[in-house]
Amino acid sequence: MSTTYILVVFAIVIVAMIVLIAKFKVNAVTSLLLAAIVLGVAIGTPLGDMESTINGAFASTIEDIGIVILLGCILGKMLEETGAAQAICTSAIKIVGQKNVIWAIAFSAFVLGIPVFSDTVTILLTPIVSKLAVETGVSMMAYGSALSVGAQITHALVPPTPGPLAAAAALGVPLGQAILWGLIVSFPALITTVFWCKFIGFKEMVYPKKEYMKDEPENVQLPSTTLAYMPIVVPLLLIVLQNIFTQTMPDSGITSAFMFIGSPLCALLIGCVLAMMLTGPRWHTKEVLSDWVDDSMSSAAMPLFITGMGGALAAFVKNAGVAEKIAQGIVDAGVPGLILPIILAILLHVITGSTTLAVLTAAQMTQPMLSTLGITPLSAFLACAAGSFVFKHGNSSAFWVGTSMANMSFTQGLKSIGGGCTVAGLTACVCTFILNAVGVI
Repeated sequence: MSTTYILVVFAIVIVAMIVLIAKFKVNAVTSLLLAAIVLGVAIGTPLGDMESTINGAFASTIEDIGIVILLGCILGKMLEETGAAQAICTSAIKIVGQKNVIWAIAFSAFVLGIPVFSDTVTILLTPIVSKLAVETGVSMMAYGSALSVGAQITHALVPPTPGPLAAAAALGVPLGQAILWGLIVSFPALITTVFWCKFIGFKEMVYPKKEYMKDEPENVQLPSTTLAYMPIVVPLLLIVLQNIFTQTMPDSGITSAFMFIGSPLCALLIGCVLAMMLTGPRWHTKEVLSDWVDDSMSSAAMPLFITGMGGALAAFVKNAGVAEKIAQGIVDAGVPGLILPIILAILLHVITGSTTLAVLTAAQMTQPMLSTLGITPLSAFLACAAGSFVFKHGNSSAFWVGTSMANMSFTQGLKSIGGGCTVAGLTACVCTFILNAVGVI
């Protein structure tokens, strides 16, 4: 089987998969499964081995992260329902003052984008942001885009959001490293985002939707700032400390303890318990213990199946040897190896509109190429994550949620949210290149 044949078949299968998702609106999980089957047949996989290969790859992909994705969704649901999200935003505004509200909005979205889906962050905070826009006389093009893009940054770059979580697992990057370096790369992206939103948003006045201007009930009791942050900060700190102790004193007793309490599963479970404490006397009710978990399981299903099916497709890509051939072509052309995962992630995102699908698929396609490209798993992870949200536009749910709730037109959303995501993503790409060039990652 010639190299040319394998590359042509691979290209056709990937393009067909993207067309099914973007053009014909076929579910991403179904499209990935069909792509895996077609590629497997085309490269000569024995038909009797097809099912076992798909099932085996699916299982091995989600075995380490399936429960973690579910716990992340439960944590996000609890932060949403307990008012912790609103408390975080309110506290940030008090710190920076009315003149710098846009920084508070972007930072609040940035923090909440770690455990909560970006669309949910936008929905949660838009009523608050709308009232601030009226009070300060600032356009929703500025505030709305800061909210949407701020959430997108950590949604793409920082686990335990499902996309970067699955990408880190696919590339073999320890979760503590993924969180720490994802945050490091995210902060410059957040800064450039705010400057972009101020630049583009202050040019056109967009008023908030009237339905978000209703007075809130006076008896709404929000948790304290400290309690609101604890379910987010404590799990991240435990995971990062586990990584630090493992690297610096691998044989100590404290490291043994942190191997458990700092594991993603245990750390996120602790975060869920801390979030449940915010419910007060409601903690033992069916709503908290059952209904919220049921909703979280529904939210977790799609990321879980996309992750597993992406692993099945990646298995056939690896079996065909196509990854090594593509990587060798990149190297022979003199192109920096880090360029490939960035381009893959950008293309997958721009065409499909899904950050989760883009970062995961790019990571799974890049993994077999690492040694040939001459890049580390960590740098590949950051490259895939940074490219996975460049240029949000009309095929993205996050784009439409942000645009519609901020009362912007399509063109205004394209300039503010689409442009903001591009600026943030490219900033993260540049930071990744710099860190890679100096040998830090």
